[in-house]
Amino acid sequence: MMFCQAKNFVLVLLVVQNTCLVLLMRYSRTRPGTMYLGSTAVCCDEAMKLVTCLGILAVTYLLKRKRDGEGGGRYRQLSTSEANGAAGEEGSEDDFDEDGNSDNIGESSEHHATFRDYLKDELQFDFRMAGLAGLYTVQKNLLYLAISNLDAAVFQVTYQAKILTTALFSVVLLKRKLSWQKIVGLLVLTLGVALVQLDKVDENASKSFQEQKRWIGVLAVLGACCTSGFGGVYFELVLKPRANCESNSAAPPRPPPSVWAKNVQLSTFALIIALVTAFLKDHKAILSDGFFQGYSRLVLLVITLEAGGGLVVAAVIKYADNILKSFATAVSILTSTIVSAVIFGFVITKLFVAGCVLVFIAIGLYSRKDENANDGPGVKASKQPPKLPAQTSEIAMIGVDLRKSSSGFNDEEAGLERPV
Repeated sequence: MMFCQAKNFVLVLLVVQNTCLVLLMRYSRTRPGTMYLGSTAVCCDEAMKLVTCLGILAVTYLLKRKRDGEGGGRYRQLSTSEANGAAGEEGSEDDFDEDGNSDNIGESSEHHATFRDYLKDELQFDFRMAGLAGLYTVQKNLLYLAISNLDAAVFQVTYQAKILTTALFSVVLLKRKLSWQKIVGLLVLTLGVALVQLDKVDENASKSFQEQKRWIGVLAVLGACCTSGFGGVYFELVLKPRANCESNSAAPPRPPPSVWAKNVQLSTFALIIALVTAFLKDHKAILSDGFFQGYSRLVLLVITLEAGGGLVVAAVIKYADNILKSFATAVSILTSTIVSAVIFGFVITKLFVAGCVLVFIAIGLYSRKDENANDGPGVKASKQPPKLPAQTSEIAMIGVDLRKSSSGFNDEEAGLERPV
């Protein structure tokens, strides 16, 4: 009963977060007055995530000291699975091995004299994580550029093309095989996105006080879709092999860092890259009008929603299945379209509706578990439980157990989709 309530809650939360983020981001980029810089907003987003995760690690350290002081024995770190129970983070399926033992819970009898020592032991920095951070930084900048030039509804429908790019990268670089069901879903998705773009978007667009260029927005969305798809491929090709080698070594395996420690790594690299990007791209504007030009409470709310999006996705990964996630995505697009039409004056046409319907059907086909895995050429039957479509949230991505074998890792576990 409680699981059903949690499942319904996180689905509603996903719809609200997706809808509010896209609509508020669109409004913040089209209102009159001085426009804030998307590159600086990305910096603030990463800084907020970094501070939040460091704060959680600090609380974990204090709990450790308290338990050690009370003679509570060995300390059980606040890892991914423990965070799941407290904050709805990713996890129940991947936290236990086939014998029912916990994978992600690392126990340590070490006593850290200072928080600095504890943090150093927890982080286990991998500098190749910078590549993933760079992809996410580029993606976020592209999303701000896209939403500045496209209506919220058009943006959301077009952004579903990330499913297509993820599949293409998986087939080309990872030599994956797709079932006929997923192939049909991808073709329907392509057709749906194309219909939306063939609509007279410029004539039907909502009013904007800032300059808009539709095709810049479309290209920015497609670029974000490519970084979304390639992020998971990078994760498996570059980061995961090292983890597998370490787990197969003769030395005793080190407990994996918690999801918060991993996100500190990713946010640290992303913040550095985002700052460099901001000053390279907008240095003249920053030097003349300041780093926080155009900022308001609305902008801070947008940044907060963007930073917290990964937590929402991770909660959905834990509690919801493919069909419910697809339903939430469809409701979010539908809600954004209605609000855009009522408040922002977006004109809904028959061609746009037809494109949306095809996209909904495609999401359902691609997310649905294959009835017969052998329907596609070379596809082997899989006994793994159904998982969500690829997610692009840093927190969802790094919650994956890196010790899994390559054969057991799939796109859904890579975490490739941003909850926008």
